[in-house]
Amino acid sequence: MKKKFPVLSQELKDAVNYEIREDLRYEAELILIMTTDENRKDFMKYYKEDKGNICCLVLDFAKRELVEQKKMIQNDNDGFGKFLE
Repeated sequence: MKKKFPVLSQELKDAVNYEIREDLRYEAELILIMTTDENRKDFMKYYKEDKGNICCLVLDFAKRELVEQKKMIQNDNDGFGKFLE
């Protein structure tokens, strides 16, 4: 049986298109599809507050969680999930 992922709402897609640069939108949408409802709600909260930088931080932390859970892989050329060390 195939595992189905939730589909992003139009509101989330619009927020991604507004806040995220074009070359990173696919990765952002994939993260939002695979992450928790809480992270999706946080992304929308900061989008509505016009805090685009915090939206990106939400995606960074969500990506890091997904990598730790082995649901995603962190590549050198990824736009999200990398933190300064």
